[in-house]
Amino acid sequence: MGVSQRVALSVLILRAVGFGAAGLDAPDQAGPYEYEMYQAALRDEARNRSMELEVFYPRCSEEEAPAPRPLVVFNHGFLLSASGYSSYAEHLVSHGFVVALPSFPTSFLSVHHARLAEDVRFVIDYLLGASEDEDHPLFGRIDPDRIGTSGHSLGGKLSLLEAVTDERVGAIAVLDPVDEGNPLWSDPVRYPSVAPELMQEINVPLLFIGAELGKILITFSPCAPEDENYQRFYEAANPPAIEITQLDVGHGQYVDEGAQDDPCARGDVPSEWVRSSSVAYLTAFLLGHLTESFEALDWLDERLAQDVEESRILLREKQETT
Repeated sequence: MGVSQRVALSVLILRAVGFGAAGLDAPDQAGPYEYEMYQAALRDEARNRSMELEVFYPRCSEEEAPAPRPLVVFNHGFLLSASGYSSYAEHLVSHGFVVALPSFPTSFLSVHHARLAEDVRFVIDYLLGASEDEDHPLFGRIDPDRIGTSGHSLGGKLSLLEAVTDERVGAIAVLDPVDEGNPLWSDPVRYPSVAPELMQEINVPLLFIGAELGKILITFSPCAPEDENYQRFYEAANPPAIEITQLDVGHGQYVDEGAQDDPCARGDVPSEWVRSSSVAYLTAFLLGHLTESFEALDWLDERLAQDVEESRILLREKQETT
């Protein structure tokens, strides 16, 4: 039996027996890797921009050389910070990802989406440079050919906006992304619209997870207005793309407990389920598309079918044509 035949047979066996029987860790469970964390204050002198960065990476023993791992840059929501999404980083790193959580400079009046998307690119540039620097703690830990982006709310939009012109990004998975700029005035330079205008420029696998109640008005404006929400991104997206609507879930329920005073509509679904199911979807999707794990994609298909049957989610998919 040739090598290609053995590889194909191994893939078929793994797909047949599933994660548990193959000795693998399912995406909804913690993976096998413990982690270390690197923190830095970054400064882009050319653009006069500063930001904080936390990087979670798999721990290896002193006898082991660091192995290059897929990178996920997770971008926070409006007026939030990296600290609101630590649970996502801890879960993803346990499955072998290097996870970067930047905290960008934002305020209610000074937010500038185009510059923030440039900040995302600066973070990616910094991390790839660090992985090539023998004196850096991240030396040798990042695979430059396996980069994904993720994020919540504004951070989801930034993940997509940055990828419009960055061919290094190979997969994008976002939580209730919002395309809206300032609701009081339009400024296409500060707040470029991504959907539908720019979505055709993105040609990588896409996962959109959205909150059914994000469009509900509570105070001044809905947290995820219906004409600027995850559905608009999905409808303008190239295949392959998946849209998951989590039923009776609010926009703020993706953030870690205690990280914000939630001004958004909330459902009766426990926030713990919202976060745990979302990070499971993210993990399976990113394993599938950044590490070519067929079993992870099979697991995701089965989990989504189960959640549809249990009336937890609604599902839409765009498949690539062959």
